[in-house]
Amino acid sequence: MESSKLWVLLNGLMSYFLSIALVYQMSPFFPKYAMETAGASAGEVGVIFAVLPGAAFLAAVPAGEAIVRFGPKRMLTLGLFGVACSSLMFGLSSSTSAWLFWRAWQGISSAFINSSISCTFAKAFPGPQEFAYVNGLQKAVASLGFALAPMLGGVLFSLGGFFWPFGASAICHLVFVALSCFVPGGGAPTAAAIKEPLLEREAPQHVSVREIWYKDVMLLLPACILVPAFWGAFDPLIAGHLHAALGITDSETTGALMAIPAYPAAVLNAVVAAVMARLRPDSIALFGLLLLVVAELGLALTDPGSEVGMHFNLYPEPGSPQQWTWQITILLLCGMGASFTWSPPMPDMMQKAANRIADQRRLSHEAAVEAVSPAVATVFNGAAAIGEAAGPILGGVLYNVCGFSGTFLTMAFVFLAYCGFLLANRLLQRPAPAPSRPKLAGAGLSLERALHEAAATLGDMMAGDPEGSASSEP
Repeated sequence: MESSKLWVLLNGLMSYFLSIALVYQMSPFFPKYAMETAGASAGEVGVIFAVLPGAAFLAAVPAGEAIVRFGPKRMLTLGLFGVACSSLMFGLSSSTSAWLFWRAWQGISSAFINSSISCTFAKAFPGPQEFAYVNGLQKAVASLGFALAPMLGGVLFSLGGFFWPFGASAICHLVFVALSCFVPGGGAPTAAAIKEPLLEREAPQHVSVREIWYKDVMLLLPACILVPAFWGAFDPLIAGHLHAALGITDSETTGALMAIPAYPAAVLNAVVAAVMARLRPDSIALFGLLLLVVAELGLALTDPGSEVGMHFNLYPEPGSPQQWTWQITILLLCGMGASFTWSPPMPDMMQKAANRIADQRRLSHEAAVEAVSPAVATVFNGAAAIGEAAGPILGGVLYNVCGFSGTFLTMAFVFLAYCGFLLANRLLQRPAPAPSRPKLAGAGLSLERALHEAAATLGDMMAGDPEGSASSEP
């Protein structure tokens, strides 16, 4: 790999890790701290958590338009600086309203970071296989952030209090503001490049979201919503489930168990690119969805409140070896299913959209990828933000209505419905068997030709030219 591409890759992956860590670092300590110091209710704490992905969703389209106009490099720097400032102010705040404001600012800045990273990777690694590989590394880094951020946030909070996790986050983002200035490329297209597009390379011809909104391009878009929504509902509910099922009470053991899904995900996300070279992306996503369905059914049936699980003796004694085996297996399935479902959508959407635009505008594949990358990044990151924001809210509502078991049973049915859609789409795309009628049609055409030649020959004979049939044309 060229040194310039390696630098782009490392800078993008580390920036993405910081973006993911920002979401999860305050999970272990913020709810209790906000309730004790600011009198925040559980509902207000949930809104503070949800406002970041909600703001990121609202900012996804403006971020994509800004990237088209000013280039991903400048927007990445702007996003990193915005997160640094808002993280610093979040750590210095002590009221619910201030936390909501700065959390929303973090979400807006994160939208610019995530979309800029996606566009930069698409431009630096335009090949289908290399982009899928880089996308897998990006998702692996996200899994590491999911596993490490709560632990690091809890340690910093224990050492220095509420400000330390956010101050450290601000410093790290400022460091990458400086480093991003040295990332090659990523600027807006120059006037010379637009006037003379064929001297070196084709000028970017960016497209809108509407131009790539086709069924085949957006086939895996629901997966971009379902996986973050699953994790959004999983995070606030799984601790109570593990306490009841395993009989544990200490936060250290709970945190270690909650990090289990991230480890297989970190490995498999980097491997999915190789699998995509052999299998269709929707087949890989379908397999991941089925694994998640099994995991969701396992969570529902092994919960102490599950009557079905008790009836079939799926709920052993709390803390028993069988129960530990059940729960660890389920957590591993969560990570495996999420990795197979989460990795294929972005490369699949990017390549299908690029192929369409390349055919429509007669562009090279590299130019088409660069043209569609802002729109694809807008759609993908916007869908993920919807899932991140909706997951905790819907999970809380379902938990209040039907309990832990009913929540994950409902999610399993939703995931199964989408699996059915993907299967139906595969069946409809299969080529139909060759019908037998063309043979009859061919025979009919041959008979018609023979009759026509016979009539021509008879006419020639009647005209006195018996040899004329040899040169007659039908």
